[in-house]
Amino acid sequence: MFKPVPQPPVNPSLRALERHDFWPGFVMALGGLVVAFCGAWHLTNVDSVDGGTASEAQLIKALSCGGLQFADQMPPPPPPDFKAAANPAEALDRWARQQAAAQPPAWKIRVNAGAKTPCPT
Repeated sequence: MFKPVPQPPVNPSLRALERHDFWPGFVMALGGLVVAFCGAWHLTNVDSVDGGTASEAQLIKALSCGGLQFADQMPPPPPPDFKAAANPAEALDRWARQQAAAQPPAWKIRVNAGAKTPCPT
């Protein structure tokens, strides 16, 4: 059918070598891992319920599951259990002093990463 086209003779020692350099790809992959790790664990300045600062992933989860707690929405601590107290009047006085000495929270928003209520939207 087709007539083969004659090719010049090939000298293997004169051919350009195929080289795949390892370092540029390794450095790029390592940089990508560092960026992904730091991005996933990026900390915010928002406090969490367990005491530390919340990561972005926790903040997003709390936002979607109703886990954001605002300072003005926090309920006051409940009064002491009078049945378990040895002296109910003293427990009530101590609770009243604690309520009077309580300062408003220093935070504006707090994250509860364990919230399970789904977002209504």
